[in-house]
Amino acid sequence: MNYSLAQAGNLSAIIGVITLLLKIFQINIAEEEIQTLIGGILAVAGVVVSWFGRYRKGDLTKLGFRK
Repeated sequence: MNYSLAQAGNLSAIIGVITLLLKIFQINIAEEEIQTLIGGILAVAGVVVSWFGRYRKGDLTKLGFRK
């Protein structure tokens, strides 16, 4: 497995808090939909961070081509 067990636990906690807040404000969204949304956001964020990291390293242009 390439994913941190601690981070998986943190994501579960975040999902629980979001679900609780939505229930408090009487917004009915299935927990599975919240998990999917958070997963999608994290996937996009991971790509952006990776892309920026490689650009910052200095061996790629902003579009991803090697210098």
